[in-house]
Amino acid sequence: MSEDVIRRPRPVIDPALPARERGDLLRRVENPRPLVQWPNGEVVTRRARLREGGVQLCVIGITLALSLLTVGWYLGMIVVCVGLIAYVGALALRDDAHPVTRVLGVIGGAGAAVAIPVLLLDALPADPSTGLPWAVFGVLVALVTADTLTARVQEDAPVHRAPAEDPVVRPEDLSASDHPFLVAVQNTVDLVERAREEIGGDFLDTDRALTVLREEEWRIAVLLSRQRELRRAHLRRWQRAASPRVRDALRPQREHLCAVEDAVRTRVEQIVEYGRLVERAVTAHREWEQCQEAVDTTAVYADHRASAVFPGAGSPEMDELAATAEAARRVRDEHIDRLTGHSPLF
Repeated sequence: MSEDVIRRPRPVIDPALPARERGDLLRRVENPRPLVQWPNGEVVTRRARLREGGVQLCVIGITLALSLLTVGWYLGMIVVCVGLIAYVGALALRDDAHPVTRVLGVIGGAGAAVAIPVLLLDALPADPSTGLPWAVFGVLVALVTADTLTARVQEDAPVHRAPAEDPVVRPEDLSASDHPFLVAVQNTVDLVERAREEIGGDFLDTDRALTVLREEEWRIAVLLSRQRELRRAHLRRWQRAASPRVRDALRPQREHLCAVEDAVRTRVEQIVEYGRLVERAVTAHREWEQCQEAVDTTAVYADHRASAVFPGAGSPEMDELAATAEAARRVRDEHIDRLTGHSPLF
């Protein structure tokens, strides 16, 4: 079995999306960030983190205000320092916290931990400013805000789209038996991209070819994803069929599925044939370049020989080399004309 058959296809992004959005989406699909979940299995989002931090700030803030009104700044400082230390401890245990935020939290928590013994030993002035507890509370607010903005969690709750609405088709969305179809199309896309790098767009309209190929890749990927869904539904109905009469009623579904598979196979074969034409054109172009290089550089060798053996004599081999380069150029032009004028893709 060839490597093209056994390897999985790449995820396919809707080509109608802007290029930057396609790139970001592809990076997220190829390197998915692990989902952070609550103990009940719910996915943690940034909105949930904001709600959690807001509740904690409200509880600590209300407790601080009550402490300042009833007892005074001493109890208020104890309350806000304990709240800060507790939040920092939870922050240090969370895997989704950003490292910089965690370091800043440790610094703030260490300061609060040092402040508590100072308070207990009554080492502060007898009547410090009542704004001191609120200043510590401000540090806590800044830390909660930084954590909320930088936490490595989902921006929003995962959206479950219908296959027709999802801008990504993943390998797992296709049946394993359909992977070779998409792999063959992606191989052709890669081949045309290499051709663009090697010979540019002067001889081949590779930009237009890549646009068409990516549209075909997306169309085939969506079709195969839908094919998998319908094939599974048909198989379930077939297995649950109560009688041969039910199976007879299901046969048109199987015929439609087979017709779609044949249509995809035909289109993929056309795309692969286009890739072969591109490959021949690139080979012919490379051959012409090498022949032309031979013509351009042989004069040095001819002069070297003439100066050593036949001073003043010409080099009849140059005419033969020039004719070879011209023949290579004609072969290249024929391949390119055949590719642009008779390609099954366009």
